[in-house]
Amino acid sequence: MPLLLLGILVALPILDVYATFRFAEALNVPGWALFIPGFFLGVMLLKRETRTLKSRFVGAMQTMALNGMVFDSGRRMLAALLLLTPGFVSDIFALFLLLVPNRVVPQAAVATPTPGPKTVDGEFRRVE
Repeated sequence: MPLLLLGILVALPILDVYATFRFAEALNVPGWALFIPGFFLGVMLLKRETRTLKSRFVGAMQTMALNGMVFDSGRRMLAALLLLTPGFVSDIFALFLLLVPNRVVPQAAVATPTPGPKTVDGEFRRVE
């Protein structure tokens, strides 16, 4: 089974590059012209999402709530990695991941500063 998975991981990029060159041939453009835009877009997206994911993950760990925005950043990171892989088909899958709408953060989940110190109501009894 692991050998089959390794074969799939090797064969898919090769087939993707082959399909890209065939598509470039049908469009009558040089094959490398289809690789360049996806690569540069992938690099830019990866740089931006690395910073964004780091800050969102730290914020989620501070509030101890894993919100949907962390998953959105992770989805965009996966799209950036797909854009970096050579091939037209992987770029199409990355664009589908980027077209998925972002999750909306409800207003109750947005942290608002409280005007005074936080207090806890309760009763206590001293035990000696």
